[in-house]
Amino acid sequence: MFLNGLALSAFSQTTVYRDTIPVYEFGAKLENPWAGGINFSSFSSVDLNLDGKKDIVAFDKMSPSGFGKLRAYLNVGSAGIVAYKHAPKYEVLIPKVEDWALFIDYDNDAKADLFTYTTGGIKVYKNVSTVSTFSFVLTKSLIVSNYNPTGSPNISNIYCNSVALPGIADIDGDGDLDILTYSVFGVKIEYHKNMSMELFGHSDSLRYIFQDNCWGDIQETTCAVYLNQCPYPKLYQEIINSSKVAHAGSCIMCIDRDGDGDQDAILGDVSCSEVFYIENTGSSSNAHISDTTAMFPNYPIRSSINRIKLNSYPCTYYLDIDNDGFKDLLASPNTVAGAENFQSVWYYKNTSTTPTVNFSFQKKNFLQDGMIELGEGSYPVLFDADSDGKKDLIIGNLGYYNAGTNSSKIAYYRNIGTLVTPSFSLMTRDYQGLSIYGLYSVAPTFGDIDGDGDKDLIIGQSNGQLAFFENTASLGLPASFSTPPTLFYEGIDVGSFAFPQIYDVDKNGLLDLVIGSSNGRLAQYRNVGTSTSAIFSLSNNFFGNVDVKHYGSLTGFSTPFMYEDAGVTKMIVGSEFGNLFYYTNIDGNISGAFNRVDTNLFKINEGVRCSPFYEDVNNDGGRDLVLGNYAGGVAFFNSANVNSVGLFDMVFENSIKVFPNPVKDELYINFDSSTIECLTYTIIDVLGNEIYKKKSFNKNIRIQTSDFANGIYFLSIYTDQNNQIYQSKIIFD
Repeated sequence: MFLNGLALSAFSQTTVYRDTIPVYEFGAKLENPWAGGINFSSFSSVDLNLDGKKDIVAFDKMSPSGFGKLRAYLNVGSAGIVAYKHAPKYEVLIPKVEDWALFIDYDNDAKADLFTYTTGGIKVYKNVSTVSTFSFVLTKSLIVSNYNPTGSPNISNIYCNSVALPGIADIDGDGDLDILTYSVFGVKIEYHKNMSMELFGHSDSLRYIFQDNCWGDIQETTCAVYLNQCPYPKLYQEIINSSKVAHAGSCIMCIDRDGDGDQDAILGDVSCSEVFYIENTGSSSNAHISDTTAMFPNYPIRSSINRIKLNSYPCTYYLDIDNDGFKDLLASPNTVAGAENFQSVWYYKNTSTTPTVNFSFQKKNFLQDGMIELGEGSYPVLFDADSDGKKDLIIGNLGYYNAGTNSSKIAYYRNIGTLVTPSFSLMTRDYQGLSIYGLYSVAPTFGDIDGDGDKDLIIGQSNGQLAFFENTASLGLPASFSTPPTLFYEGIDVGSFAFPQIYDVDKNGLLDLVIGSSNGRLAQYRNVGTSTSAIFSLSNNFFGNVDVKHYGSLTGFSTPFMYEDAGVTKMIVGSEFGNLFYYTNIDGNISGAFNRVDTNLFKINEGVRCSPFYEDVNNDGGRDLVLGNYAGGVAFFNSANVNSVGLFDMVFENSIKVFPNPVKDELYINFDSSTIECLTYTIIDVLGNEIYKKKSFNKNIRIQTSDFANGIYFLSIYTDQNNQIYQSKIIFD
């Protein structure tokens, strides 16, 4: 239940703003320290602000939960200069996407449109941005093709599964975008020809026919490409054989490597560690692949030096990175299973000045080298590690990819600034060498467990257990944690993925434990010992009735942060879907159900499995928010709007009209925006009771209110992604 009456007062005290505290690594200042990390991404060129320069939008698959994150980066470089600035305000303006996203201009209006996955294939959003607005409108809910163009029409969807990436390019050179994709049954590439130019003389109609069931005469399977696999003449329709195994997933990137006017391609496969380049020696109308290599981009010379090999399912992207007018190459994993996550964006510069390409390896961590990047997962806390009175940044993670597995570590960013102007510098990625103990998915929390005046360390692990490290340093000296640790501390086991916080829950002067886990709930372990000898006993394994699982999900990955505000205990809980849950009514009610005031606090979502730490960083009296996520990055939000950058730019505010107010019999809501398909409208009374809820694709609705009692109510509007975009007090008169 969303208690808007409470939420309104709470929001006035808990406003935070996106900020950019300086962060340094190895003496160099990070360009985008709080950009949130990158794991397994696709990349596209998009002019976000219509300044004539191609910016970058990445879609990061992020985690096994299947819910990715769009990241936008403004191009602030010049000719030959690579420079990008994280631009989160554009991310909320892009339609909700699932599994994959590619931005390609299909109608030749110089604005990249959005192709993305939908059940059964591909849907398309047209880019209708203007100089003052960045927006999209759904133009094709599912792309179809005529599978029998020479006879009675057989219209069906162009198949592309959720883990694949189609090849979308002008295959035949006529000016419109064709599609290459693998069929639902088989390992051959289908070619669907766009008939827009032939039928209408322009490129903006996505009208397709099935042109070729074996484009290039190849078959790709078991991490190999086999040539000369198809008979002549080509068949228009493949005979479906029920014994065939459905193709699990492949990516196709079209590229005219040799400038001869026909499309070659780079293929990746979900079961393979490298890409395959295929050379087209046919024509634009009749492709024939005559050569293939896994040594790309070293072609025609075959060399293993700096070839694209990324452990699991690498895919490639063709865009101009350095503003020299020639497209470069990026490679990144397109899977979350066993793939590189720390150096997972390989950048190859095109050094050619002709229509041919010549890719030269530059780095393995494009964009990642400008941000806090910890591989998979980030669990940030603030802790004065060097006892200088300033709060340092300590970040645990699930792991850096290493030889087929992840190695979990804790990073230490020392505060090298002042009490009021903090600045962080990376001291080590393996704080005090704690990785030697082989703990996996390390979530740290600090507190004085033994009452000796310094803070000890407890680490949650993926197995649901805790490890305890006593701080044995003398007062005033940098923390020093005893080794070996106490493993399986106090016999505590919450099942899987423990996310602990040390906090005096019952305010009796003894520090207790609140532990989140993968089940989305919280467990409370009460300290039944003394201030110098803690003993933890399970008090409640459904603490506060908190459950942050999304509807229909089996996991929730709850990460709690309890705090005191003006003597009142409150709690923020991170979740698997990236939303922050906010709870009150805790004091005097620790055995009862807490009030869930908000399910999307601050209206932010920085990515799945978010992990909050909400504490005053700069000693200005207001709590700031440090927020980790599964992409291995961190976001920082200041309690003061010092940079005049709002946390969530209310881009929709002027598009929503609610009238009349006060209202007698009918309330009207008009929403003028094409960027959102579905909205949820709720009305809550002052007691927190939900009296109206409606989910609708209609942006102009009328609500009959004549049966509602007179009084004050609260209207909220949510997107389909559960982002709250509007909240207002309504008076029924």
